[in-house]
Amino acid sequence: MIQVFTGDSFLAREALLQEAHLQGLAPRLMPPEPALVAQEASGGLFGPSGALVDLRDLTEAEWKPLKEVLESLPSDAVVLLLDPRPTAARSKWYADKAQKRDHPTPGPKEMTNWVINRARHYDLKLPGAIASYLAGLVGGKGSAENPAMGLEALDQELKKLCLVSPPITLEKVQALAALDTPISGFDLVRSTTEGKLTQAFKYARELLERGEDPLRILGALSWQYVRVARAWALLQDDPMMGEGIAASALGMHPYAAKQTLLLAKKMTGEAVTQALEILIEAEEAAKTGRDMRLALERAIARLARIHQPAAH
Repeated sequence: MIQVFTGDSFLAREALLQEAHLQGLAPRLMPPEPALVAQEASGGLFGPSGALVDLRDLTEAEWKPLKEVLESLPSDAVVLLLDPRPTAARSKWYADKAQKRDHPTPGPKEMTNWVINRARHYDLKLPGAIASYLAGLVGGKGSAENPAMGLEALDQELKKLCLVSPPITLEKVQALAALDTPISGFDLVRSTTEGKLTQAFKYARELLERGEDPLRILGALSWQYVRVARAWALLQDDPMMGEGIAASALGMHPYAAKQTLLLAKKMTGEAVTQALEILIEAEEAAKTGRDMRLALERAIARLARIHQPAAH
């Protein structure tokens, strides 16, 4: 059984984790690596087997080998795919091979009701005016590279309000609501490439506390650094390359491509190669039974050191 969860990243991820709980699977999202997916989804002697696969950063080149693995799995294998915005090719495949469960982002008119219902989920009673205010803060806000950020940030604000002494007034909400977007793998990459080790460790810890798997975080780091490497190579041929051309070449949203170009311009070819070698070693260590969290932390420390100014 293959189920794919599409729509808003935050809502789709929640629905996937709920389904995993119903299926008795560990709430651990893994990167879309064919061998790893085949191993996790194949039957075993100890409890239910299944794979929760994160396709948010998947490229078309990576999809083909993964698709072949999915098609070769036995019919009783349980695979849950998180793919908020699938390509046309993947959507066509899902229509034939998977059960699709779509969870769209609430529109502006539905957003206030979403806030009220979400608050109830936390046993939090919000006056309509406050729910409308919070819904308005999100509006169309969110990152183009991750549409979950608006809702996920709003969810964090509601959790924060659970700690506020009643009554909850609009003034208290206005004073407390920051609606900072939750960190992403890109935040971790950016702090690492700026050589800010303390900040990078903080981001990694927050990602782990949110339930992200260390291997998934390593995968996010690798995904970004591979694209930084590709951007670096493209810049050797065209130092003036713009974000539009880069976005097409890298298979990324223009905003993400722009940030990737900026990172690539700060790095030497030697630094790019060294970073990729560090990540290959870390992923190998994590996949061969060693402490995944330790492998992640060591990789972050070594990566940050690449970007720190040399001592004189």
